[in-house]
Amino acid sequence: MGKQRPILTVLIFTVLLLLAAFYIWATSTKTIWSFSYFGEDDFLYMPSDIEVDHTSSLIYIADSGNNRILVFDFDGKFQKVIGREGQGPAEFSRPSGLFVFKDGGLAVADHYNKRIQIFDKSGEFVKMISPKSVDVADLIFKDDKVYTIPAYGFSGYSPDVRSKKETQPLVNVLDQEGNVVQSISVEDFPESQAFLRAIKHRICLTLTKDGKLFLPHYAMNIIQVFDLNGKKITEFDRSLPFKPKAPQLVQQSQDKDGIIRMQATMDMITQDAEIGPDSNLYLLTYTESYMKRSKQEDRDNLPSMGRKIDVINTKTYKVIRSFDVDGGARCFGLLDKNRLVYAYEDSEGELFLKCVEF
Repeated sequence: MGKQRPILTVLIFTVLLLLAAFYIWATSTKTIWSFSYFGEDDFLYMPSDIEVDHTSSLIYIADSGNNRILVFDFDGKFQKVIGREGQGPAEFSRPSGLFVFKDGGLAVADHYNKRIQIFDKSGEFVKMISPKSVDVADLIFKDDKVYTIPAYGFSGYSPDVRSKKETQPLVNVLDQEGNVVQSISVEDFPESQAFLRAIKHRICLTLTKDGKLFLPHYAMNIIQVFDLNGKKITEFDRSLPFKPKAPQLVQQSQDKDGIIRMQATMDMITQDAEIGPDSNLYLLTYTESYMKRSKQEDRDNLPSMGRKIDVINTKTYKVIRSFDVDGGARCFGLLDKNRLVYAYEDSEGELFLKCVEF
């Protein structure tokens, strides 16, 4: 027995060391490059989406506040700008979502102009799709259809205050002329108040190679899964480091011009989602309660709200890994199985583009 105890102690110590090493591997990242200015003292302003062209090794960023699309290579070197502010072809007003075609072409959700613009792989304008009666904030092209969502991330809530319905579509499916040919919705959480309804039905949109739509909700701890015909497959949640506060209406008013203003309290859960090259679901997740944070007295000196990336197996719906990213991260794109790029705002309001190995 006396000889067995040292061996047992060594085994226990080895196991603990391996667990500690796994924990470090599971939560840490290595910075490859990072910058806030590029080109001739240019900078990001309200970036809302990042998509990656893996064939040409290019990174596309919807630089929403500057009304343009930025293009970088995988080394972070600035390549070109697509578009400018305006209402004509190749002109944007708060572009919010991107989709890269297999041939290297690009589709842009030109959110405030209420249209979709399509460009070839060189960045030249090809055509425009004008959706009928719906807003488009993000989009996925699949076969001859366009799967769209009306609002997500920093693109606004798009509430229809005139609607008497208690739910609104999570996804609108368009044909190539912009006609709505299908709507995907749920009856799980009906809401009669227009603003809360828009918040509760606000999602991120991503699609697996086998045709499953994953819809993580922005302000609720729910990820719903649908097939392309709109049939709900399942829904699931995940463990969070805080108990989120459900959306609640705080104030509603109407001025003399008939403009309705509404304010709600809520915790934000998921801000961006993407299916990775490994077929797993990557979710940009908040790590702290916004409501709890807003009650602190010295809010001006607080660091940016914490973020992490949760990696979820799309077959088992289980979190298989998580790793931290900078607080204030807004959107991200995966370069390959081990690298991603994301835009984040630091505590002083400066925006960075950062590439990390994970």
